[in-house]
Amino acid sequence: MKTENIVTLTMNPAIDLGVSVKQMMTEHKMRCLKTRRDPGGGGINVARVLKRFGAEPLAIFPMGGPSGLMLERLVAAEEVRHQSFMIARDCRANFTANELSTGQQFRFVLPGPTLGEEEWTAGLGLTTAASSSGFSVASGSLPRGVPHDFYARLARNLRVSGGARLVLDTSGPPLKHALDVGCYLVKPSLSEFTEFLGEEPSLEDSHAAAKQLVVNGKAEIVALTMGPDGALLVSRDISIYAKPPPVTVRGTVGAGDSFVAMLILSLAQRKSLTEAFRFAIAGGCAALLSPGTGLASPDVVEQLAPQVEIKSLATA
Repeated sequence: MKTENIVTLTMNPAIDLGVSVKQMMTEHKMRCLKTRRDPGGGGINVARVLKRFGAEPLAIFPMGGPSGLMLERLVAAEEVRHQSFMIARDCRANFTANELSTGQQFRFVLPGPTLGEEEWTAGLGLTTAASSSGFSVASGSLPRGVPHDFYARLARNLRVSGGARLVLDTSGPPLKHALDVGCYLVKPSLSEFTEFLGEEPSLEDSHAAAKQLVVNGKAEIVALTMGPDGALLVSRDISIYAKPPPVTVRGTVGAGDSFVAMLILSLAQRKSLTEAFRFAIAGGCAALLSPGTGLASPDVVEQLAPQVEIKSLATA
């Protein structure tokens, strides 16, 4: 099936290091039993999932220092098309520890590098130039030194050029600034949406707030993920709720990115919003079944998609 062009942007990428230990302890050495390293960061993870499903996305990200070289090698090892731009400081790493005795997962997110104006404008320019059609997926936090309106500038560039539809997965001030310009699709989590609204909303409140964003022209589509409580997808034409199938959670890293990847892949293949939403839920659940820093895989998504329950919500 022909797929539209998809570009991903990760301004704060990371090497995701995942380990397993028998038990977390204080003041003692904990011998790690399993270790894996993956290229990480929202847009990179989206591109990795897309590649697994036969798409050929272009992943754009900064690369600096020895850790940046390793990051680029890890991306290349998965045969993901990519375009990196040089920065002066090292890329970051994130650390995930799985405690085998309890099944709990501990996630440590390290601060990223500080980018100068020439560096972050390079990322903005590369993404704008590459996003002449299809979808431009900007995902993740912004590193220090990058202005809060960075994604808003990207949204404005794409609107002026008549380029790709902007899909945004971020939070806080960067999300608010981008919504003021307008995006094609935004995917906040419930915690991010709570931060945006200033209070934790009920399902009905979330639906009303998402609908208002669409009516006000801030986003054409709002996809709100709520963990085990499911997800909402709202556009001008439909408002739907999805209940995920029950799964045994082995790791939460990359679940949101897998959701975004399957949603955009389905839309790029011109599936309906309802079917795209179904596969997005299946993608997020598939990632939960993968331990450590794993992501969704095609066989698991195909198994889970028919189990996703979707119902319409009142649009009034």
